[in-house]
Amino acid sequence: MIKLSKNPHLVRLKTRGESICPISKTIDSFEITVEYIPRGAALAIEEFKKIVDSYRGREILHEELAVDILEKVKAAVNPPYVKVILKSYYSGVEIEVVAESGGAQAMYI
Repeated sequence: MIKLSKNPHLVRLKTRGESICPISKTIDSFEITVEYIPRGAALAIEEFKKIVDSYRGREILHEELAVDILEKVKAAVNPPYVKVILKSYYSGVEIEVVAESGGAQAMYI
């Protein structure tokens, strides 16, 4: 966690990771995007990468993985809003799982 003196409106982190499909027992490669509104603290890039890397070799469904990462980000920086988008391909089918918590801050123009 990094303490912030000024809060940006939105932080977006994106990387790739791997887990194991609990059904086929094959390696699942995925792209993960985390968007959140910081509230005085930001997730350190190294911490984000450590969270994603913790799933390497672990059997977990994509749907559970997205929710699990959302919960870890919430626990780390307590954002008022967080969204996790996980993208993958399986047997030629594109999979996109979205987990979201909280409401987006109102924007005033």
